[in-house]
Amino acid sequence: MKKNSIFISHSIQDHEPANLLYRELENQGLEIRVDSCDSTPCDELEPEIKQAIEQAGAFMVVIGPETKNADRIVKETTYALEVKKRGKNDLKVIPLMLAGVESAIVNTFFGREPVGAKIQIGSGGMGEAIPQILAALEKPLTEEQKGSLFARIGAALQKISPEIREKIKPLGVFQGGGSISNITYVLKLNEVERDLLVRELLKIGLAEAMPYGFIRFHPALCPYLYQELDQAMRNTCQARWSESMRQLVEFLNKKRSEDTQLTDSLTQLEQPNLLQMLRYVQAQDVPEVTMDLAVMLEELIAQLDTPGILAKVTEIRKEEEKKTGQWGHNRFETLRIQIERLMGIGSLPRALSVAQVLLDKCVQAGENAYAGADYDIAEAHMLLGRVLRAGGAAEDALKAIDEALRRFQLLADRGDSDTTVKMVAASLAKRGECLFDLRRLKEAAAAYEGSIRKAEEVKSERQIALGKGQLGMVLLSLGQYEEALKSHDEAREIFDNLGDLNMVAVACQQTGVVYEEIGQFEEAEQAYLQALAINVEQKNTVDEAKCLGSLASFYAKVGRSDDAVIYFQRAAGLYRDMNDMANEGRVRGNLTITLIILKRYEEARREILRAIECFKPYGHNVEPWRAWDKLREIELAEGNQDAAARAREQAIRVYLSCRRDGVENENPSARLCKLFEEALKKQKPEEVDKQLDEVANDPKIPVSGKLLVAKLKEILAGSRERELAADLGLDYGDAAEILFLLERLEKK
Repeated sequence: MKKNSIFISHSIQDHEPANLLYRELENQGLEIRVDSCDSTPCDELEPEIKQAIEQAGAFMVVIGPETKNADRIVKETTYALEVKKRGKNDLKVIPLMLAGVESAIVNTFFGREPVGAKIQIGSGGMGEAIPQILAALEKPLTEEQKGSLFARIGAALQKISPEIREKIKPLGVFQGGGSISNITYVLKLNEVERDLLVRELLKIGLAEAMPYGFIRFHPALCPYLYQELDQAMRNTCQARWSESMRQLVEFLNKKRSEDTQLTDSLTQLEQPNLLQMLRYVQAQDVPEVTMDLAVMLEELIAQLDTPGILAKVTEIRKEEEKKTGQWGHNRFETLRIQIERLMGIGSLPRALSVAQVLLDKCVQAGENAYAGADYDIAEAHMLLGRVLRAGGAAEDALKAIDEALRRFQLLADRGDSDTTVKMVAASLAKRGECLFDLRRLKEAAAAYEGSIRKAEEVKSERQIALGKGQLGMVLLSLGQYEEALKSHDEAREIFDNLGDLNMVAVACQQTGVVYEEIGQFEEAEQAYLQALAINVEQKNTVDEAKCLGSLASFYAKVGRSDDAVIYFQRAAGLYRDMNDMANEGRVRGNLTITLIILKRYEEARREILRAIECFKPYGHNVEPWRAWDKLREIELAEGNQDAAARAREQAIRVYLSCRRDGVENENPSARLCKLFEEALKKQKPEEVDKQLDEVANDPKIPVSGKLLVAKLKEILAGSRERELAADLGLDYGDAAEILFLLERLEKK
């Protein structure tokens, strides 16, 4: 195969545009073979023509309004598709559509076969199409060509809806196309946004619908959008994209025995994404994870008769096999350290993937695989539980932790070593954390008490102190304040004796929380200041920032607003220096509230705008609508009605986006709208109306809540107008809930 060799097939009627194409591509340093075909039927292609197609890097067919009569072109295209399907040389098959050509004509040649980009020759002629052709050929573009191509993409994207334009950027991490389910997941779209995105991209010619819900993009769309992503966003989007592709691989493997046509077709369409995903995973340097994926991909691709692609996957698998060596404790430690590292940087999906592979490897090897294998299996369960809990899956985490606890307890009962008893204590503590997350407080307290007893058996002072500190937090939640203070004080004393000043600071901080809760503010301040002084002395910047934030919130609570501003500013500065944008944004949001109280509106505006910027990479998790609402409050305070209205619209937009993504909300407005929707299904309108009156007459309901009830009454009467949410008397959240309710009702 010659990568720079292009075979161009065209009919005699299309000689002129084909000749222009020939000259333009030759000027790019490409080797061109042209076959000018007439409409005379041919029984079989000549061997030299077949050989030329097989040896080419790309096959291009010029399709004009009359090309459908060219029997020879059909045969050449069919043969090119066969060569491509065999995958021996990565042949690119590209249709070049002249003006006046309709999709039905293109289908005469290609049917439903997945091919490369369909390039349309527009009013700018062949010269303007060259950058697009080079992009499809994956050839380097000059800066001028790239600028020209990107300018066309940018102009096309201006035609789509603003809300979709803002959400479309993560498509940049895809490789020329993707399954609509994966696109929906990576872009965090709801059903309405998903359908709108596809419809608008198809309309402006930047996408093409393929079988089985696959969408093929214009070859320059993904590179164009990729450049719009900053590094943090690229990392986030690539992680989501990689996770979606991993799930697709697992789905296709499960589906293979049930529907071979679906699995083969989607595997064929997704090949660029699948290969790039495998390389992305390989770059994470966890060979076992890469090998598992490679094996699944080999099984899928082997069914396609594409030896070239299969060889690439096999090569990656063999590279990773060389890195792993025989499974044993050393490999276990390598993966364990990798999980700890990934958790440390907050990459939980990747940490979960590695943790699952680690556990699978341990279980497959068995308890007798090597000395200490049984201990490693127990620790693998513990690691999986930790990752699951960090990701918010407390129920699943509890199951994994309980299995770790069971296994460590068996080892301890055998009298293996004090280490196993310490791990029993650690497992009980982790169990307590999961139960605390699930608000099963009494069970959590019992787990921590059990952890302390086990730690006392082996005189593990540090584990005893950790258990007492955790128990103190549970006792606080149970309202047992004296017991909580006693527990934190005992923990502090042990850490002090151990010389662990960082943990002494933690104990002081937790003591301050208890004092604040019971209204002993002077004692609370002293505890917080003591924790801060230790963290400054130890140069523990992370905990110093946390302490500053706690002190600032404390001062704001007790009315010392000027002090609160000083400490919020110090905390925000530390988070900025650490590049912890999520916490910087939260602190600046709290600082904004204090500045509004002090009527220092210009400073407040500056802080909240910085908070909004900090929140951008984190999506719904940081509740950015609250920041926009604070900006609205600032603008209203200064009489900027238009700016306030714009900020309110932004708050509604991001809140509504969150609800569309399936995030549940338990605030009173969301619950009321949900109950209203359920009542519409089951009750008569007059019954629902009576219930709404009861809610409106509740003396505890605020004015904004009464207004929400009034809007629901209008919906009950049959109104479906979005203007219902435009009433400025509505809280932004209530307005968004109305819009979300209307969308659901419209679907039904």
